[in-house]
Amino acid sequence: MIDWGDLRFVLAIARQGSALRAAKALGVNQTTVTRRMADLEAAIGAELFERKQSGYHLTPLGQRVAAAAARIEDEVNGLVNSIGADQRALAGRVRVTTPEMLANLLITPWLRTFRTEHPAITVELIADDRHLDLARGEADVALRATIRQPEPLHGAGIVASKLARVGWSVYCSRAYAEEHGAPGSLEALDGHPIVALDESMAHLPGPRLLARMTTHSRISARSNNLTNLVLTLKVVQGIATLPCIAGDADPELVRCLPPIPELESDLFLVLREEVKSSTHVRAFADSIAAHVKASRARLAGET
Repeated sequence: MIDWGDLRFVLAIARQGSALRAAKALGVNQTTVTRRMADLEAAIGAELFERKQSGYHLTPLGQRVAAAAARIEDEVNGLVNSIGADQRALAGRVRVTTPEMLANLLITPWLRTFRTEHPAITVELIADDRHLDLARGEADVALRATIRQPEPLHGAGIVASKLARVGWSVYCSRAYAEEHGAPGSLEALDGHPIVALDESMAHLPGPRLLARMTTHSRISARSNNLTNLVLTLKVVQGIATLPCIAGDADPELVRCLPPIPELESDLFLVLREEVKSSTHVRAFADSIAAHVKASRARLAGET
């Protein structure tokens, strides 16, 4: 069987006319060249060169093998140049916006992997619970969780695709559960103090569920974002609704109930249409989409 690596030795000898000059051109010693040629000729069962005082001369079979080797060299060089061009194209800046909780738990830990694969792409991560306007160029890519796909995701200049479900449940601190017991059903929530989100997030299904099920509870504290809500829940007595990816990630918190279907939201990848065909933006979008899909069980609270 022919070793493809030996063909470059045939080509070098054919071009240089001697094993010594071929060795210098390839950056190896002469013994390596002569041994590889002897191995190849033994594998073929015929001589590729006539060894004369004037140098190495191709036999008719050697001419065919050298021509094939030259074609293979052209293909390899073309492939290398193509890969190099792709890598040069995969350079630029991608501005990504997502809520702080998703930025901290989902995107930031993955960025090292992406940077290893695409070192020339600069990722500017905007961890903000506000919805930046992609159509106006405030960001190129967004990762957004929403209870339903609203009109802005279908607006002019915007394309969106659903990647995963985000499960929510009720959580309390481990210390609170040990002292007061964790509620084991929706009906058991009433009477437990609430660590609530402020009015700007009162429209979310979690706060609405707690308002409905805890008419006899008091509010222990309020927070204006989910990241701070996790921190507050650990130091203030009470229960709160959280995305499972946030509550399950903290060893100081206890999930009281399985994921609650009515609290579930959808996670969308949103792209600015103007830049979606840019190679570096497309590379980022494809990579983060694959990462999110691989994290579906964790996002849904199934792990």
